[in-house]
Amino acid sequence: MKKLTTHNKSGKQLLLTVVLFLIPVVGMGQDQPLADLIQQARAAGIEQSELDNIQNRAAARGISEAELMAIIRPAVALAGQNLPGELIFQKAMEGLSKGVPANQMSAVLQNIQQSTESIAPHVDAWMERGEVNEMLAGSGERFDRDLLRLEMVKVSSRAVSQQVGTELVRDLLGMLTDMGVIPTSKPSSVLAGISILPDLPEAAQRPDAAREIVVMAIQNGFAASDIQRLPGAMDMAQRRGQLPAAAVLEGVTQQIQGNLPASQILQNLFNGNIGGGLPGTIPGGLENRPGRAGQPANGR
Repeated sequence: MKKLTTHNKSGKQLLLTVVLFLIPVVGMGQDQPLADLIQQARAAGIEQSELDNIQNRAAARGISEAELMAIIRPAVALAGQNLPGELIFQKAMEGLSKGVPANQMSAVLQNIQQSTESIAPHVDAWMERGEVNEMLAGSGERFDRDLLRLEMVKVSSRAVSQQVGTELVRDLLGMLTDMGVIPTSKPSSVLAGISILPDLPEAAQRPDAAREIVVMAIQNGFAASDIQRLPGAMDMAQRRGQLPAAAVLEGVTQQIQGNLPASQILQNLFNGNIGGGLPGTIPGGLENRPGRAGQPANGR
């Protein structure tokens, strides 16, 4: 797969654009031969090895030529827009290995394509912020602009395709930048923060609370590995404390606001200490929260 770039198109890229324009629009030519689609994929920058892998796996699973083309088309559409078509192939390979029916797989792949296309403009706008350059220059990590954009599009697309709204990812990036967090952050932590959004309790129902936790974790210097452990730790805390997910969100927020180190917060949560104190401690005001073990669901 070609390397994504945020730079202006070179003469070679302009020629590629013309070539892609002259080839029939993806999705319109249902009678388009497979050979032509493969040629179009190669012109868009998709590696032959990726195409060979997906063709071989599809043949092994008895996938028809028409079904194979339905798998390849979304990847070509993304690659033609300088977006990571490998997202499509990775999910397709997973589906083929599990024996997922082709029609179900096609619907999932189209969702990934739409999610990627919807979030990419917001990632690109964020990449133009000067604070991002400051982060790259001072982080000490291996990221350059092109690699960061590639990984940002990937994790953001995955989050959006798992029912996290485009607005939540966009607002998270905007808040991190507007609060001055980005220049002193590490790219790996930002990527981890976006990646956990679908796994945080009630992220779809309480996006503001989910965004606040991620922002505070990055702001407080949580390493990427610590951020990635947060959803599992919060799930454990919820089960051990027998509290609603909203209470866990509130408890984690209080712990981070208390400037506790990430390691202590994670240990507290794994031990069921939602409030961060002694074993069994929960956030103030939540002791008699309806739905907790021993409390009636209606609060009476």
